[in-house]
Amino acid sequence: MRIKVICAGLMALSCTSPASAQTVDRAKSQAPVNSKVQTKADGFGTVLPAGLTAKQLIALVAPGRDASFAMLVGAKAWPYRANSFVVIACFSRNEKDAERSRKSSTGPSCDGTSPSGGTPASIDPAVYLGVVEYQAGSAAPTLLASYGKPYDIKTSWAFSHVEGPGEDDDTPGGRENGLMPEQYRRFDFAPYKITPTETAIGLRLGWNEGYAGGGADFEALSLFRIDGNKLVNILSEPVSFHKLIAGDWNKDGTRDHDEYEGTNVLSVLPSTSNGYADLQLRLLKGKSKQVFTWDSKRARYALVKSAPTAKRR
Repeated sequence: MRIKVICAGLMALSCTSPASAQTVDRAKSQAPVNSKVQTKADGFGTVLPAGLTAKQLIALVAPGRDASFAMLVGAKAWPYRANSFVVIACFSRNEKDAERSRKSSTGPSCDGTSPSGGTPASIDPAVYLGVVEYQAGSAAPTLLASYGKPYDIKTSWAFSHVEGPGEDDDTPGGRENGLMPEQYRRFDFAPYKITPTETAIGLRLGWNEGYAGGGADFEALSLFRIDGNKLVNILSEPVSFHKLIAGDWNKDGTRDHDEYEGTNVLSVLPSTSNGYADLQLRLLKGKSKQVFTWDSKRARYALVKSAPTAKRR
């Protein structure tokens, strides 16, 4: 979707998180584009629930990790299972990255850091996920399930109906292979009820780009299910983008801007495949739809229907 806007000087661009499930799940935080100073809601529960400590949670979901490298440890009550908390723990990879993160951070964060000089373009944190059980008054939390390793799931825009970061186009095979997250933004506890007894856990991911006089924000949704003592990824798809592109200067000192945006809504359909509910991504203010069904061999959702394809600039 293209929107014509006129701005005086540089404009801070923010993007509201897209809708989730069959209800609109509006973001509690907004991420300004091309800005290091951000006001974030506590989407990961970094103010830990009473009775839980960062040391306990690290030992459960990221055993062996050095707690001194922790950038963020959070836990939020999961509304679909009593006395259960979804946990995230993010770590710098080494002491150098830890120091860089401490200097650039304005608070607990799972975002990648941007080094300078001849070092790589970005440093990815090691991000661990899990679900613990804890009842007030008990001695300590216990682990229900964990991902078991640092988050390693790339998001691809190969078949997406929303635009992706420019790096995805410039990297050979990037559209197919996907990108690791630049930002881990918040948990998404919308009712993704994939079976009569299972509700998936959502994680919102983000990317930013800065342009001369503008910028862009991109978001994806990653879904997990509990399988025994494992937290298993079952879907990772782009859900929104918001771009502000600078244009010509006007005689009165204002500047034309072209604004492009798109948002997908994820719906849990009444139909099922192989025992799991079908999922649909629908482009708001458009006709594009994508349907995902359960692939038993891969134990995750797979795209089976995508029509029509959205127009790209």
